[in-house]
Amino acid sequence: MSFIEIIEDQETFELAIGESSFTLRRFDAQVLRDIEKRHTTRTKNLRQGGWFKEIDDYEVNQDLFDYMIVAWSNIKSPTTGKDVECTKENKSKLPGTVKLRIMEACDVDSISAGTEGTKKKT
Repeated sequence: MSFIEIIEDQETFELAIGESSFTLRRFDAQVLRDIEKRHTTRTKNLRQGGWFKEIDDYEVNQDLFDYMIVAWSNIKSPTTGKDVECTKENKSKLPGTVKLRIMEACDVDSISAGTEGTKKKT
């Protein structure tokens, strides 16, 4: 049976990709709004008057992945073979396909039908 769950700030879940695993959390509209607000600048339009907003999408994405990825294990450096720390900088270096899986898991996991590769933690 499927049901919809609300998103709570402290909930986390596990996502396994190969031998690596991620501890993730979902985000709600307020989290996204706060992140976008931090990376929005207002600029006066000198030709036509008024103001316009410009959102730095790159920084929004960086902060969003930093929020979603709480921890990880078995993520390696390709040059040294050693584990890398779960930092904002290293999160931005994840391959695009991994980021897509994380984004899908943080969105799809809203429906508790048992998403493949995910396991509810808290």
